[in-house]
Amino acid sequence: MTTRTLTLIVALIGAIASSAASAKRPNVLFIFTDDQRPDAFSALGNPDIKTPNMDRIINSGFVFNQAYIQGSMTAATCLPSRAMLMSGKPLFRAPLRLDSGVLMPQVFQKAGYKTFATGKWHNGELSFENCFDEAEAVFFGGAARSHVNVPVHQMIAGLMVPYDAGETFSTDMFANAAIDFIDRQSKTEQPFFCYIPFTAPHSPVTPPGKWAAMYDPKKITLPPNHSALRPDLADKRQSTGGRGGGRGGRGRGGDASPVDRAKQQYAAYYGLISHLDHHIGRVLDTLEKTGQAENTIILFATDHGMAMNSHGQSGKQNAYEHTSRVQIFASGAGVPKGSSDALVYLYDIYPTLCGLTGLPIPDEVEGKSLAGVIHGKQAKVRNHLFTAYMDDQRAIRNDRWKLFYRPKEDRAALYDLKNDPHELSDIAAKPENKDRIAKLKVELAKAQQLYGDTPEVTARLMRSRGGRPGGAGGAGGAGGRRPAGAGGIARPTVDAPALAKRITEKFLAYSKAESGLAKGKFQEIWTQLHAAWAGDEKSVGRPDLIQGFANLLGEQPSERGGRVGGQADRGGQRRPSDRFGGPIGTSVIIARAFSYATDSDGDREITAAELQAAAKKWSTDGDKDKNGELNSEEISAILEGFIKSVPASRGRRR
Repeated sequence: MTTRTLTLIVALIGAIASSAASAKRPNVLFIFTDDQRPDAFSALGNPDIKTPNMDRIINSGFVFNQAYIQGSMTAATCLPSRAMLMSGKPLFRAPLRLDSGVLMPQVFQKAGYKTFATGKWHNGELSFENCFDEAEAVFFGGAARSHVNVPVHQMIAGLMVPYDAGETFSTDMFANAAIDFIDRQSKTEQPFFCYIPFTAPHSPVTPPGKWAAMYDPKKITLPPNHSALRPDLADKRQSTGGRGGGRGGRGRGGDASPVDRAKQQYAAYYGLISHLDHHIGRVLDTLEKTGQAENTIILFATDHGMAMNSHGQSGKQNAYEHTSRVQIFASGAGVPKGSSDALVYLYDIYPTLCGLTGLPIPDEVEGKSLAGVIHGKQAKVRNHLFTAYMDDQRAIRNDRWKLFYRPKEDRAALYDLKNDPHELSDIAAKPENKDRIAKLKVELAKAQQLYGDTPEVTARLMRSRGGRPGGAGGAGGAGGRRPAGAGGIARPTVDAPALAKRITEKFLAYSKAESGLAKGKFQEIWTQLHAAWAGDEKSVGRPDLIQGFANLLGEQPSERGGRVGGQADRGGQRRPSDRFGGPIGTSVIIARAFSYATDSDGDREITAAELQAAAKKWSTDGDKDKNGELNSEEISAILEGFIKSVPASRGRRR
């Protein structure tokens, strides 16, 4: 046998072994729910709610009893929650757009996994496209007005394309997409990473059909810290007034007492969760029917808690236990039955899944792998746990004691979570706790230094992420734009075809073309415009866009939102009014439309990456005759689509 032949045989054996090892890697099914309180699980101690399928995972797997979201610098807490989860980084360093670093699904991609997602993605289309091989029924945003007619996308040739999902309820739709994927994967040897971030039980709390009447409000037990039972606990100075606490039941109840109204709210909320649980059961059943259950790790987590008037708070904008605590539990391949009181963060999931599947953890990931805790090799991964909400709430806790600090007021509360898990009694004033408070304040200062929590950083993050202390929000926040009506789109009162044609003419003149552009050139011109408008900055905000389009169109926007003198634009069409009552110039109309079409993460700023991803999609979708070029009619159609797709203005941003 020659040396060359021997080398080939060894290489072949190695390739076969590598392929076999890949095939034996466990699949990952990651189920993520939205706005589910940590106490809304039957198997975890709530006798009022029925969650038999979530309980299947809990009763056969490993539960973390002390898991938390680290916090938020915006009322839209869903947004940083997902940024931390996917990046494995803490609150003050997680990239909101997920536009840097190695993201969790990418680790699995690199290891040969087929990555799939359906459901809610809150952090931009480009980051999503970079993470998943397949996708169906994906919602880019914070919250839709309804659980039907949800604006969703599917992946076609690596790009996310919108489509009409019709009247299918969001939970049904996401479960159906996951079931179809799992069924297809059963016919291959390739391991999969399937991510299902459901939007339920996020508001509107409107359980469908029989689920709406599943619970008798009279039989509901309210949490002991609910303001209807303990109005003395409500801190009106800190209540956000967010609408995330159960919209859909508001305004009902007539002359019912506060307790009865609260029970009605919880009955609807529990109905939506039980409906969600039913469809999670369908996904779990598919794993079993296709013979993949034994080789699949199932990880379940909630994105954050929900106040629902506990401590007088209505949304998810606080650092109390009912809001900052989450649930994390896992079962399946190689996961033993058990539980742990280790203090863990949501962003520990990233390195944990790497540890459970034997994949390397990127150096930049700051979360702690909990694989050692799950397998009984270590009891904990940190001694203290730090949480933060905007610039007015900080908390530090150890295995028992929690210091809840209000920086603006220099006011501290102390809770004994071992004996008072619902935070009913602030014992900070007791003399015997003076030293304990002092020690926790030292630990709080250390944590702030460790995680980069300074007043300057907090202020910057609140500005960039849309944070408003004490403001309304939470249902959608920075990324929660929703179309007007039940899935409908309100059209601005402009002549969209005429405006689109005029802008097309200017665009072609700028590009020194007469009739059309190659797709690559079309994308290049938009990139050039972005660079011109952004200057030295990395992103363009709406004021910059207004000025940029004004330059392109030859307008002179005033300080009042881009007004042009007179009541009609150069085309003679009547313009709508801006929020000050003055007429809006065409540069303002197209800037607003362009920002909605391009701003994939909803932070009201457009980066080069967002622009490039959008322009690529426009050039592909707009090339109707598939000749590799965009003529003036096709470019005009793209621009007209922007204008016609602008959501209606709302008096109050959510």
